[in-house]
Amino acid sequence: MATPQDTIWEIEPHTLAKHEILRRYLGAWFPILGTSNQRVVYIDGFCGPGKYKGGEDGSPIIALREAIKHSERLKGNTVTFLFVDERPDRIAHLKGELAKFPIPSNYVVHAVTGQFELVLRELLDKLESENARLAPTFAFIDPFGFKGVPFYLVKRLLANSKTEVFINVMVEAVNRFLEHPDAQTRQHIVDLFGTDEVLEIARRPCNRAVELRLLYQRQLSSCARFVRYFEMRSSHNRTLYCLFFASNHPLGHVKMKEAFWKVDTSSGFCFSDATNPNQLLLFETDEVPNLASDLLQKFARQRASVGEVRRYVEDATPFTASQMRRALEQLEKDSRVVVDESKIDGSKRRKNTYPDKAVIEFQ
Repeated sequence: MATPQDTIWEIEPHTLAKHEILRRYLGAWFPILGTSNQRVVYIDGFCGPGKYKGGEDGSPIIALREAIKHSERLKGNTVTFLFVDERPDRIAHLKGELAKFPIPSNYVVHAVTGQFELVLRELLDKLESENARLAPTFAFIDPFGFKGVPFYLVKRLLANSKTEVFINVMVEAVNRFLEHPDAQTRQHIVDLFGTDEVLEIARRPCNRAVELRLLYQRQLSSCARFVRYFEMRSSHNRTLYCLFFASNHPLGHVKMKEAFWKVDTSSGFCFSDATNPNQLLLFETDEVPNLASDLLQKFARQRASVGEVRRYVEDATPFTASQMRRALEQLEKDSRVVVDESKIDGSKRRKNTYPDKAVIEFQ
């Protein structure tokens, strides 16, 4: 995937898919965070010009639109946007796009020309020097390459309990330059992953794309409770990059998984430019049997409330509560589980429903 040189450029299908995930997630994130926090922050690193050649919205405009949709609910909050790009022409174009919006008075918008690493480090250093904490923040970090996104900064962001990171790791580019003769180029890759272990991947027989993804997942898991990834593939079905979501908030984790499944209804973790979005897929994978099998193994010969099962599904699997209910319905139909007629509180459970207080006996 070539790095665009013009101020604005044509959008690609995988970018549309990425933006759909972002839009769906922010549509949930703004109202959720706004109900319990006076200040919320949206950071967009490598933000671009805000528009594509075909008139499609870029990530800064998508974020602003979603926040404006919820402006009534957020009217008691200060909502801060920080858009950063090192290209002055793109920031100038973005400012022109932002000027078209009736921005609420409690929304503070900064469009900054600069290197993302330096801008973010300066912000975090300033807060630290003032003994202040970062407000609940969603940071979307979307570079074209692998330079300027050191893992130590991601780790510093995630040290704030109510901060979430959605980051693009350019697996294809990393793979291509993993054995580059220039030491500084290799160092950028080491900085991205936060460990020189990444260079070892080039020295052993393996699927590099998978190993790179697993390593970055492990790094994120060292500083975030919940980590999920979504893979973007080219028209030749080759992995271009992985989007990683890291959070310490169970509800944020659930909402991001739901956004993933909306974009990939067959597996919840992949989009390919080879897929024509205007055609129905002839073969879609039903993941419910896989979840049903997982639940049988996890809860074998146990009694558990649906609430316990749901928490396991939401916290420890790629699946959602709605998929859990379908899996339980299938298991009950197949007599692999027995659901008590009465719930924990003694009230009757309606047939084919799976409220949290229902009790299940796994065979």
